[in-house]
Amino acid sequence: MAFMLVLELMLIAVAYVSFTLFAQRKFSNYKRIKEIKVEMDAKMKEFKQMGKDVSQELLLLKQKEITALASEQMRHQLRSTLIVLPVSALLFYVLLPMAFPTAPNITLFTFTLSYRTFFIVVSFILGLISAGIVAMYEKSVARKPKIVPAQ
Repeated sequence: MAFMLVLELMLIAVAYVSFTLFAQRKFSNYKRIKEIKVEMDAKMKEFKQMGKDVSQELLLLKQKEITALASEQMRHQLRSTLIVLPVSALLFYVLLPMAFPTAPNITLFTFTLSYRTFFIVVSFILGLISAGIVAMYEKSVARKPKIVPAQ
């Protein structure tokens, strides 16, 4: 019984983390987010190099450019959150209690956790692992030289 409960919760957590990863990749424009980061870094470097000899208007203009880029970056990142957050609330407050109405506890080693806490812990760990794997994959793809076909 306890093993099946753990297995079911782990499978639900895998499905949940897969969905969130998919939503982040589908609804957030990561290519543009990376471009914005490069632009912001360049503009921040320019801003710091301007020093005190530059007019206040020029400093304000550069600061507005940086703020606009930061705002655009945040909009891109929040798109997936607007999809994931309601699904998370539905899963955590409606679907899990319906699937496990007796609110069972899970004992691992010497720790006793409620099924919800166990689900959060497993989802968090799987999320960290999947984020690390995706980051390593993207880094390896970025390192590979792009082959341009001969014409």
